[in-house]
Amino acid sequence: MQVEQEKPIFIMKRKKGIIIVLYYIFATLWDLTTAFICIIFMTLDNIIPNIMGFLILIFIPYQFFCMFDIKEVVCYEDYLLVKRKFIINKHYYKDLRNKYNIVRTILLNSLVLGHKKIKIGTFINLNMFNKDDIQEFVKILESKKISKYSLF
Repeated sequence: MQVEQEKPIFIMKRKKGIIIVLYYIFATLWDLTTAFICIIFMTLDNIIPNIMGFLILIFIPYQFFCMFDIKEVVCYEDYLLVKRKFIINKHYYKDLRNKYNIVRTILLNSLVLGHKKIKIGTFINLNMFNKDDIQEFVKILESKKISKYSLF
């Protein structure tokens, strides 16, 4: 007996081009600079900068590989798959909060999907995908009753 595989409703693939390569170079330089500053913090004689430097240094690889480097997002009827360089995450729509957020920082311009359980949100870097694909992805989220977060 063969199990029928579900067909995806939407596949959002990462852009290709020189801008993406430049973005990777910038992100790598940013992470190396942050790591250098963390190492300087760890050499100080005060315990608080040592702890801060160590914690930030630990999260740099997580930030690069788990928040930054998404290859594609595949949407199915009940869940979505986030394919990264080394891992694939499966997120059910029912396990996501009913709000998504757009976060803009120096390194990331991200759409963040919050989870109902206590865990770090899923960051989807908007600079890595086409605007049309992002708009289609947002339409799928809104059809699943996940709307944009707003303060007012």
